[in-house]
Amino acid sequence: MNWHERFKAMKKELGLTNSDIAKITGNSADSVKSVTQPNKEIPRWLKLAIVVHERWKKKCSSVKPYT
Repeated sequence: MNWHERFKAMKKELGLTNSDIAKITGNSADSVKSVTQPNKEIPRWLKLAIVVHERWKKKCSSVKPYT
């Protein structure tokens, strides 16, 4: 998957909208939409968020539930 596909997957898995991300980052929803257009490179701050999400998801999926 490319960065844009990974971003969309992260948003879906976390139940986030561009407005939610805007509130977290202090940007406007239109700004988030603009910087994540498919013809633009994903910003470095967002790449970090994607990688952290993916690593956390992988770590959590490898933990066995307590029984």
